[in-house]
Amino acid sequence: MKIVKYWIYLVVVLLLLSCRNNDPNLNFDPKVGFCLKINDSIVYDYSQIEFYDFSSHFIYLKKGRSFSYSGAGSFTVSADNTEIYSGKMFPAYLSSLPLGVTIPSVLTFYGDFIIPINFDKRIDYSGNEMLDPRGDQRIVETLKKHNQFREGLACEIVDVQKTSANKIQLKLRLTNKDNENLYYLDPDKMGLELFHYFTNGLLLRNTTNKTFTHKITAKYPEPWNSWKMNWLSIIKSKESKTIIINYDNFESVTSGQYDAFFNYPGMSSQIEKKDLYQLWGRIWLGTLYLTKKIQIE
Repeated sequence: MKIVKYWIYLVVVLLLLSCRNNDPNLNFDPKVGFCLKINDSIVYDYSQIEFYDFSSHFIYLKKGRSFSYSGAGSFTVSADNTEIYSGKMFPAYLSSLPLGVTIPSVLTFYGDFIIPINFDKRIDYSGNEMLDPRGDQRIVETLKKHNQFREGLACEIVDVQKTSANKIQLKLRLTNKDNENLYYLDPDKMGLELFHYFTNGLLLRNTTNKTFTHKITAKYPEPWNSWKMNWLSIIKSKESKTIIINYDNFESVTSGQYDAFFNYPGMSSQIEKKDLYQLWGRIWLGTLYLTKKIQIE
């Protein structure tokens, strides 16, 4: 009986080792390049990464690699075998809000070829403003060595003007800082209702913390998880474009100082790995979080 138990135990161990070795997401000896390690066991190293978009902080995995993780835990990011920072795995079922650097688990809102690394800029538990460690120059340099660095898109609020009663004009500057052309969601092509399915739109907050926003009703894609190329425009490498959004039914604001907030959106789970590169460039995914102090006259 002991011999039988021994052989059963041996078979189970061999099967576990076989599954472990055949898993393309596991590599336990990362010595060079960018590396993400989850719970000191699951490792995504530079050999499995196609590129890292620094504007969205998305890790894009190579063909045949995938990201799937459920539960809590922690992770570390290293560059050339030097640990740069650590963070928490954040399950969708938690009732609390993420704080600091996190990777969503269970549900990421993106395809399994992407690992998003998020950062919440709120004040930490000791009352200090948290610094974003994701842009460490050592990470940039090691990604560049392996041709995995993509700078992506940048966007800024140029101006917010009250053009007449209940009418607000938002002016943005979108810049492609990357070395390849990028497709972006174009509000002029898709219409403001559909565009605001992907973003909450402009929000203004006055000095007493009262907020004001638009009254656009978002339009859902049909079907809800679909997308169309005619929503997108191309922005060439190193090019900048001015985007103007006119809100014709904005909540009434008076003269004074405001904090303006706007999230410039990209698509998410609609885009599969095979869709990422189109004829003239790559479809940019993610969200750019914008803020600016403005004066309403």
